[in-house]
Amino acid sequence: MLMGGKPEAMFLNCLHELVKDADKILDIGTPEKFAKELRGYEHLFLKKNYIAAGYNPVMDKGIYNCDYHQDIEQMTFNDNSFDAIICIEVLEHVANPFQAVFEINRVLRTGGKLLLTVPFLSQYHGKSSLSHDHQNYPDYWRFTHEGLQKLFYDYSNLRIIPLDGPIEFRLKQLYLTSCLKNQLIRKIIDVVDKPKLGKATTRHLVFGIK
Repeated sequence: MLMGGKPEAMFLNCLHELVKDADKILDIGTPEKFAKELRGYEHLFLKKNYIAAGYNPVMDKGIYNCDYHQDIEQMTFNDNSFDAIICIEVLEHVANPFQAVFEINRVLRTGGKLLLTVPFLSQYHGKSSLSHDHQNYPDYWRFTHEGLQKLFYDYSNLRIIPLDGPIEFRLKQLYLTSCLKNQLIRKIIDVVDKPKLGKATTRHLVFGIK
């Protein structure tokens, strides 16, 4: 999860841009509606046709239950179905991320927008190799910025953004993320940490237009 400061501001800027002109929005690979980074920004979707789809999601979340079961590698939606797609920390759990990106491209309309995040230098966070549902999922891949450029080569205005820099990366590697909850430490890191492509970062954000 993002821990405030500049990383969350960068994510939020892209999220605002994504929802601005979109009506039908797919949140793919989520365990429930408005999970992960979307939790605090539900209000941005009030006038949108927001659809949440996960792989065999547990339907015990009440009003936050997913709308559909979907395999991101074989989605059942029609071509060009969505104005925007959100995919947060999903591709690392997919056996064939190339096929998953093909499916994202298929169901996203021409001119539609994509917001996607994936880990780069991050610890293993799978649970099992037995299935791909949200209770037992494997962890296969990590993504460099150059790999992401290859995956999304045909997107216009493609942005690949490192969501934290070397200092925050090291705090996370040492399991010191609680320090980032301190407002003073957060402000200092936002000033001195310099996220840069090709340098240490735990996550990349991808934003582009199909």
